[in-house]
Amino acid sequence: MIRQPQSPLKIGLVVLALLAHATLLFLVIPRISHRIHTEYNQDEYAGDGYDQLATNLAEGNGYRMYPDTAKTLMREPGYPILLAGIYSIFGNDFAVVKLANMLMAFAVAWLMIYLCREVSQNQVMILGPPALFLFHPAILIAESRGGIEILYTLFLALFMCTLFAAVKSNRVWYYVASGGVLGLTLLVRSVLLLFPLFVLAYLFLFERQRNRTALILLRNVALMIVAMLAVLSPWIIRNYRLTGKFVPTASVVGVSAQAGEYVLTHEPGDRYQLDGEAAAERNALARELGYPFKEGYYQYFYAAKDELKFSNYLLGRVAGDYSRSPKLFVRVLLTNVIYFWFGGKTGGSVKLNLAVQLPFLILAGIGIFLSVRNGQLKVVAPMILLIVYSMAISAPILAQARYSVPLVPYVAVLACIPLLTLWKMVGKQSCA
Repeated sequence: MIRQPQSPLKIGLVVLALLAHATLLFLVIPRISHRIHTEYNQDEYAGDGYDQLATNLAEGNGYRMYPDTAKTLMREPGYPILLAGIYSIFGNDFAVVKLANMLMAFAVAWLMIYLCREVSQNQVMILGPPALFLFHPAILIAESRGGIEILYTLFLALFMCTLFAAVKSNRVWYYVASGGVLGLTLLVRSVLLLFPLFVLAYLFLFERQRNRTALILLRNVALMIVAMLAVLSPWIIRNYRLTGKFVPTASVVGVSAQAGEYVLTHEPGDRYQLDGEAAAERNALARELGYPFKEGYYQYFYAAKDELKFSNYLLGRVAGDYSRSPKLFVRVLLTNVIYFWFGGKTGGSVKLNLAVQLPFLILAGIGIFLSVRNGQLKVVAPMILLIVYSMAISAPILAQARYSVPLVPYVAVLACIPLLTLWKMVGKQSCA
């Protein structure tokens, strides 16, 4: 009887959120795009090559950047396959891509409700983080352009929900399902490949207190890894046939490492210009090594083996520089941790990122402190581990603020914890 009147209200809130979100995405952002376009590249593809791959897939040319270049390992296939499906049904209409992003963002918000209920049953905690997520400027910008951020955020949220369910139930098939979702997530972006090790550490730290033996914990994570690799296996087999190597990820890590080192060792300077200079250096290196390739920001090879060899060469070159100069490596790590949250192409974008992200992160830090103090660390620990892991993977290679976008849901949950505490304090004072 109490819940019945709330249903129309909740439906109304969802409809209102949809209308407000669509207005911002399709009307407001295009109107102001000329002011912020150089900072964020909204209303177009992000320039990562996903649309090129999708176009060639849709046109029957296979998974390659250009019809005349080799099949590539440069990008994971999840997002290009989605784009190719959109192209095949609706044509190359960017408005459809934005609409798909918006629908995926609302799906993330719906999944967040499950995670929020793990923290508190209070309505402020259940509805606050999804609202913060949906109207976070970084999410709106990510929805307004063609890139993997929103799709990756969706699969990441689905993985976190299945992980929470698996830990609570301790059932074998829940861990298998979680591993399968993780495999799908890796097909969009392969950052979380080693995250099961963090899951194992979490289980040993928190779940052994519930009389779960080490053998059971190891079994659960092993099954998660097996399911993950089973989902990844078509991609791994395909890459092995092309290169003769075991490649479960994309081959772009060498390019990212070289770009990250070049930008950081040539600062101060315009980051956008330095990124272009790093690409020119890669083109020169590929020519010196005698590879047949098509020049560009990325190097497009006529043999998949050459693509992988060049990426490994770049990665080894950067690793050698860091081993010879540990101070440089430490500087790269510290700088990339900052860039992970605030880094942008221009000084203007960095300032905007600071204005948006810094208060958000401060609230999340307070939320972590309150969780520890209130004995809720176990509940929020998987989210904290995910944030720390994602930063740790990017720090030695390359980082920019767009990499933190998929973590907005978990920062939002943590940020709402002090807001919930404040809400309760105000409520008690009102009652008094």
